[in-house]
Amino acid sequence: MGIFLTIVVGAGILMAIAFFSTDKRKKKTLLKENIPEDFGLLEGVPAEKLLRKMEAALPYEYVNQVKIRYLSDHPEITEDEFEWRLFELKRYFILNSVMHNTPMFSSKVDEIWHEMLMFTKQYESFSEKYLGKMLHHTPNLEPEPAPQQRAFFDWVFSQLFEITEYTWQAWGDFFHYPLDAEMLKTINSLSDEQLKQRYFKVNPENQELVDYLVSQLRTQIEEVHKIFTSDKKGNFEKPALYGDMSGLSLMMVFYSYFYFEEYWDHAEEYAYMNQSHGTSGCSAVFCGSGGVHDSHDNGGGNNCSSSCSSSCSSSCSSCGGGCSS
Repeated sequence: MGIFLTIVVGAGILMAIAFFSTDKRKKKTLLKENIPEDFGLLEGVPAEKLLRKMEAALPYEYVNQVKIRYLSDHPEITEDEFEWRLFELKRYFILNSVMHNTPMFSSKVDEIWHEMLMFTKQYESFSEKYLGKMLHHTPNLEPEPAPQQRAFFDWVFSQLFEITEYTWQAWGDFFHYPLDAEMLKTINSLSDEQLKQRYFKVNPENQELVDYLVSQLRTQIEEVHKIFTSDKKGNFEKPALYGDMSGLSLMMVFYSYFYFEEYWDHAEEYAYMNQSHGTSGCSAVFCGSGGVHDSHDNGGGNNCSSSCSSSCSSSCSSCGGGCSS
């Protein structure tokens, strides 16, 4: 009997250790040291001018004032998380400088933008130095999501930046909505200049980047037609969960163009869902700029275990209209 009790107690202790060890591994820690350099810009993207202009327009003193005030008003937010939110806001500002319509789809990121607005003179100075005009913040009062706007946001974002674990947390699910099929089908009938004027802001500072995006869009339209010729249903490689996820944008264009009404029936096989709710099962080095094998490796560090496979659903709870500028 004594031996039996010893075995039971020992088993209980081992189970408790295993539980707490697992719980500890699941605990995610924000580390500002893991924020990617140069805004997480993908290789070959010609946005250096905009990045440098952004840095010059945001002096340390202004950012530090925003940081101190925000952390004082939000004691539950760590300094590391503030830095991650600011990082995503800067990426939003880059998008805003090239896209005609840039809704704010993240309440977390939007909070930092609101805080910046509290310092009126500094914010006006930032807007003038960065964009040459006031960057207005206008609440979007639409209660329903803006699916095609969100889709174009996702497409442009994925052409420019790597997607980290915190990107999922901040912006919600990517690639869930189809691009506007009519937009895609009129692209070949438009000249480059017409395309740029219709869908992008164009100025001397962003000209090269807009040209790059137009080229990417045209290339992908051409590519999906080739794919459709050989395989009507399409067949795409599922990329890593983090890092360069621009490969998913080709899948997005394909199913938006040929299967707009049934987009998610096809896209859910490739697109990751519910990452914003922490369902990835990834390592505790939260928000690292993962490499191309994150969804397959299980070697520790920033790598992601095989449990990072998609947890798909038919709805998206985090893609609302948000705020637009």
